[in-house]
Amino acid sequence: MVVTPLIILYLKGSWPLRTATPCLVSIPILWYFVYSPLHELSHIAGTYLVGGTVIYYKLIPRFWLSELGRAWITPEGLKESWQQLIMTASPYILDIVSIVAGMFILRRNFSKNPFVIGFVFMLLFLRPTFDFVCEPIAFLSGDMGDIYHITSKIGNFVTWSLILFSVGLSLISIIIVLKRFVRFSETLSTRGNITRCSS
Repeated sequence: MVVTPLIILYLKGSWPLRTATPCLVSIPILWYFVYSPLHELSHIAGTYLVGGTVIYYKLIPRFWLSELGRAWITPEGLKESWQQLIMTASPYILDIVSIVAGMFILRRNFSKNPFVIGFVFMLLFLRPTFDFVCEPIAFLSGDMGDIYHITSKIGNFVTWSLILFSVGLSLISIIIVLKRFVRFSETLSTRGNITRCSS
């Protein structure tokens, strides 16, 4: 899911394969190291924002021990329902902010480097989309994680309305960015200004 829009970004554009390949290899690896820490740090920020404290946190799965997807925080002092809601919803608030910020950033020629473009695309668009799609799927599969707790606070209708809005916003923004950078890449190719991927 994360890789497919990157493949479209690089292969439908005019970057040569020798430029696209290192980006397609390195950015998904970086996504793995970015996703969980940002998600859990958002919970931590939300906890302190509403007056709670964090007594334990795990920011990234221990992949070296074959863990693929478990990270969490243990908050304390969140006695009110609204405090718990804000703490739980903080990563998804960050996701919306990321998409909106990304639309402004990637509408400008802030970089000609394909790695920078791809990394920002992953960070501000694909990472939030993963949150909005995979967390509800986990909830429907019986996981009692974020979506379960949000639903218990605001109800099914409001929760799923927000999820559908967020998924729609994510997909539309990805399509807009892909269309823009396919044209951007073609322009660079015409001018001979293609920059090699480098981190």
